[in-house]
Amino acid sequence: MFTLSAELKAKGALAEAAFAAWLDSSGVAYMYVEQSPFTVPAGLKGRIKRPDYLVGLPHIGLLAFDVKAKSVYRGKLVFELAEVERLACFARMFHLTLYFVCVDGDDAELHRWVPLAELARRPVEVRNRRRVVTYPAAEAHQARLALPFLDVLFQVTESAMSA
Repeated sequence: MFTLSAELKAKGALAEAAFAAWLDSSGVAYMYVEQSPFTVPAGLKGRIKRPDYLVGLPHIGLLAFDVKAKSVYRGKLVFELAEVERLACFARMFHLTLYFVCVDGDDAELHRWVPLAELARRPVEVRNRRRVVTYPAAEAHQARLALPFLDVLFQVTESAMSA
């Protein structure tokens, strides 16, 4: 498994904090999901990964978000296949729609939302001896933090319906 450097962990923490601040300012109900290894049942260890946030939508249900500090590389966002598979297992077991939220350090006000379900249909590539899936950055929904969460969610839903 790939281990993050201290610098990348710090960037990830900043991205998660920015996402939480945006959720707070939008007034939606959400929970941060504790990432301690003690919060996974023994039979599922290594098989699932918890998302970072669960957002509650009254009369609709929950959406899950995994926030990443992620830059665009040659027009694409790159995701570790093992992480995608473990999040997909979580989403199946809990019957949730899950999005990656990619925060670029060059523009922290821009979040790119990538539906996990679409990553599952992407071909597997090998980069630097790691199995990854890529997603064109231009196809990710670009969410500007100047808009409230529910407005962005509506835009994401609307664009998915017209695709």
